[in-house]
Amino acid sequence: MNTVQFSAIVNGNNITAEIPPHLRLIDLLRDVLGLTGTKEGCGEGECGACTVLVNGKVINSCLMLAVQAQGKEILTIEGVGQNGADQIIRQSFIEQGAVQCGYCTPGMVLAAKSLLDKNPEPTRQEIAEALSGNVCRCTGYEKIIDAVAAAACKRSRPELGGEQTCSPEQPAAPGDVVGKSVAKRDAAAKVAGKSVFAADIKLQGMLHAKVLRSSRTHAWVRKIDVDKARRLPGVMAVMTHEEVPGRNAFGIIVKDEPVLVADKVRCRGDALAIVAAESEAIAAQALELIEVDYEEIPAVYSAEDAMRDGAPKVHGESNVLAADRIRKGDAEKALDCCDVVITNNYRTQPVEHCYIEPEAGIAYMDGDIVIIRACTQNPHYDRKDVAANLAVPLNKVRVVQATTGGGFGGKLDISTQVYLALLTRKTGRPVRMVYDREESFRASSKRHPFFIKYTSGAAKDGLLKAVKVYFVCDTGAYASYGPATMKRALVNATGPYEVPHVSVDGYCVYTNNPRAGAMRGFGAPQMAFAHESQMDALAAELGISPFEIRLKNALRRGSVTATGQVLSESVGLVETMERVQEKVRLALAGKGGE
Repeated sequence: MNTVQFSAIVNGNNITAEIPPHLRLIDLLRDVLGLTGTKEGCGEGECGACTVLVNGKVINSCLMLAVQAQGKEILTIEGVGQNGADQIIRQSFIEQGAVQCGYCTPGMVLAAKSLLDKNPEPTRQEIAEALSGNVCRCTGYEKIIDAVAAAACKRSRPELGGEQTCSPEQPAAPGDVVGKSVAKRDAAAKVAGKSVFAADIKLQGMLHAKVLRSSRTHAWVRKIDVDKARRLPGVMAVMTHEEVPGRNAFGIIVKDEPVLVADKVRCRGDALAIVAAESEAIAAQALELIEVDYEEIPAVYSAEDAMRDGAPKVHGESNVLAADRIRKGDAEKALDCCDVVITNNYRTQPVEHCYIEPEAGIAYMDGDIVIIRACTQNPHYDRKDVAANLAVPLNKVRVVQATTGGGFGGKLDISTQVYLALLTRKTGRPVRMVYDREESFRASSKRHPFFIKYTSGAAKDGLLKAVKVYFVCDTGAYASYGPATMKRALVNATGPYEVPHVSVDGYCVYTNNPRAGAMRGFGAPQMAFAHESQMDALAAELGISPFEIRLKNALRRGSVTATGQVLSESVGLVETMERVQEKVRLALAGKGGE
């Protein structure tokens, strides 16, 4: 392999190394120099997790070749000072609650340092613009901007007294936490780039794993030929469904997703084979040598189509995975007596979680016990499924949740865990797997798309009399949290409002779309879109304000929900709405409104 001599100043140290000319700067930092505080999120310069400073300029290290930084000064999060002006930035992130999962934080800190070194007293707009290349999926940015603003104040105006003047929130003293802002226990490690995420873990002698995924949406798999891949020098293992020793399926509620497809592809991106090799490049090359013989069959792409007679069947004889209903009173009769009745159809879209940290993990053997360290939200579920897949007792599998860079429900489903376990047991060596952003998109679960037909009936004064709802949620090719999502949608169909007559029918169906799973309140947000749109439509039809109709129908202490629950405690909607209404009034008054 051709190499070039590289030299630069990295975090104040003179560095020289023989590197391939095509090596990216991020790979030099992480893999050659071991500076894993620099993170890779997208590989395309969009997320900013890989931010470093090159001669003081903000650079996406995933887009720069290492040779382009030849002879320059490179600063990573590990080189941001422990004391003085740099430490103020890091401490401000902690104090302001600007650190959550921590995966984007090193890039944010470096972008903030670059700004404040050049512009000691930026406006909030200037801060927002300076950080616009750094994506965060956890915080909503407000606290991050607060942190940079507080750091600017402390750095440029120490004579004002520091924290009391510049920072509105003070960390609580030990033992004094109720009603106080409490610093996260791991925030200091995260702002310093010291937290160890799954992709940061490297073990001696480890192999690199990749998954061959289906290029078809719905097809019978006639043959998978892995002979050429197995003969490739550097390949240590190639596995198909034939080598899964236990149950060839996993899933949160229904065990319907194959570890490795044995007969039928149900979704583009289904796993067909796994490879472990001495390098990622060899593993990728091995995937290209695997030959798959498909027989394509018609697919179904919408939940409504999946329920029609004659629709292609994803599993078994019916596409309906789950169905349930709620009845309270007599909604049909009540609707006939309403002064106003409004019916609308609503559709919600699938949503990608897009956590900044792609899925990653590493597994190794400790005697006859498989140890898996992965980014996951569900280590106990992972352990049960992996043990069943391996056909071993639970005490032969241990799953350790690595520091996890975002999840939002998307890391409740298994990703790398079972593949790593299979390969490390077969080879006896540590095995590491890291998804790139494209594979994360292809293999991860999405928010469930919904079709909702919603009918609301009310009296002239805006009091709700009846609600009738029919909805279908698309769980994709596999169940994941589909039945639970449908249940949550059912019980949230009427929203935070008391309705005397309710009829709700819900269905969860299979399609050949990507698996849909848990995502932040799964089921409730989709239904909220419908019931809140209905409330606005009723208010407009009746000529009353959106606040008035909500306050009139809001659940209170003593209210009875659609499922018959009597609310006895902690019903704060009315107080919340009144406070929001006052905030809106003041905001409009400040802008010359009424």
